[in-house]
Amino acid sequence: VMSTADVERAPSAAAAAAYELQPGRIIRIACVSVVLCIVVTFAFATTESVIYSDVFPVISETFVTKPGSYIAEFCLGFSAWVLFAMIWVFRAYLETYASYKGDAWARHARRSAYVGYVGAVCIALTAAINYWESFGAHIIVAFTFMFALSIWIACVLAQLRAHPGAVSTVSYRAKCCALVGATIGVLTFTGLSSTVKREDAYSFIGAGEWLAVFSIIFFSYTIAWDFEAKNVAVVLRVPES
Repeated sequence: VMSTADVERAPSAAAAAAYELQPGRIIRIACVSVVLCIVVTFAFATTESVIYSDVFPVISETFVTKPGSYIAEFCLGFSAWVLFAMIWVFRAYLETYASYKGDAWARHARRSAYVGYVGAVCIALTAAINYWESFGAHIIVAFTFMFALSIWIACVLAQLRAHPGAVSTVSYRAKCCALVGATIGVLTFTGLSSTVKREDAYSFIGAGEWLAVFSIIFFSYTIAWDFEAKNVAVVLRVPES
């Protein structure tokens, strides 16, 4: 991971064999694709009467039938790969800013990234394991996804607070809002799901999940701001023959 300035300073021979990827742009595409996926599958589920039109549904129930299930598998599968890569690149980004304070924060970045990787794998499994095919397995990976990403966000914010130069003030505050939203959403979703009858608070349970998911998407989108502001790029070098 390096800035475009680093690429320009590289030797001309090496630069000719380098392929530069802009992670910020890919993250934006992934975030938009997930939002569109949720909206489109919601529309299909309502049209097919899989869910009632007068309730706020649990997201998983919107892609249990075709073609919604195909759309979810593709979009969420693609987003899971991008999320995994984003966490990996952002770990390297945080390690760069932590290097002047010793190894403690660099280790923190690596350890918290592992939690994020778990969340990325679970979002892919959430789409692959249909809500109707295996309710228990789907619920486990869905809950794990939301908890893992919320914990990862909190860990990232702790590191950003200690390294104020890593992101802008606006970006940091936006990330804090995303953490608040994700925390409220996850606690609402899990708390109501485990303490009340599903039919008594269905819309509230669904609203909690939507809040958590969209907060995580928004947090990811702010990372695209950071990468683009700092001209962060992933450079792939191909050895010359």
